[in-house]
Amino acid sequence: MATDTRRRNALMACAALVVGALTLTACGGSATADGAGRQSKAQLALTASTTAAGLDYVAMGSSFAAGPSIPPLQSSSGAAACARSGTNYASIVARDTGANLTDVTCSGATTANILTTNQGSQPPQINAVNSGTDLVTITIGGNDVNYLGSMVTYSCQNSGGTNCGTVDQAAINTTLGSVGQKIENVVNAVKARAPQARILLVSYSTLLPDTGGCTGVPLTADQRIFERTVATRLAQAYIDTANRTGATLVRFATASHGHDACAADPWVEKYKPASGRTTYHPNEAGMKAAASLVKSALG
Repeated sequence: MATDTRRRNALMACAALVVGALTLTACGGSATADGAGRQSKAQLALTASTTAAGLDYVAMGSSFAAGPSIPPLQSSSGAAACARSGTNYASIVARDTGANLTDVTCSGATTANILTTNQGSQPPQINAVNSGTDLVTITIGGNDVNYLGSMVTYSCQNSGGTNCGTVDQAAINTTLGSVGQKIENVVNAVKARAPQARILLVSYSTLLPDTGGCTGVPLTADQRIFERTVATRLAQAYIDTANRTGATLVRFATASHGHDACAADPWVEKYKPASGRTTYHPNEAGMKAAASLVKSALG
């Protein structure tokens, strides 16, 4: 009953915002056009806060959602095992909007760890979703295609490391052909458990510049081409899944262009980051940027 009340209040708030926008348009302004009618960043933040306040929010995904090595560590169940940050994008969104967060993101997770397979002592993440869930964010699939793992392996090999492992490009290309369906299976599982929930697919942060490389990202030219292809195909899988399922796409892969590991304002770490940081993973700036996009999507 409490959840239904919160949901009705949120919907009423949304309706009021729509009425306000229509009134502005009738008076000659526009809520989205350039000029005096454009919503300010503060107004957009207020809209997102009003929309999400009090809603039951479940965050699911892998390390790019969990935020390993970004302090402080969450106090939620399994946070230490999953390297789950208290300032990952889900935590920021919940704090800024007043949503009630259940964060089950976990470093190393695959789509199987969301749907069917325990991850160590952590049960499948989908178990956190129920009929009272109002909002779900999902960042998953990178580990299915060994996106980060292949970059780390190549960087290790090129840096004179030992026990670096190998990269099976043929296997990665094969898996990229099916990862979209795996992500779609996750979305459909959420819909089955929470038919009324708003589902946001938050794509992975861009790791490499569009051209060239840099010190601190030890990849050959051919390896950079391959990794960019992996990133592009993974981002396209998100676009296709959103189109097929009706989930809202949060285009973090696009927004993070120019904020790669080689950038002057990076949203991800280099291969050998500062002590306590995690290789090729989002930093605080990256998580803040992702949270901002999620809040805008909610508005």
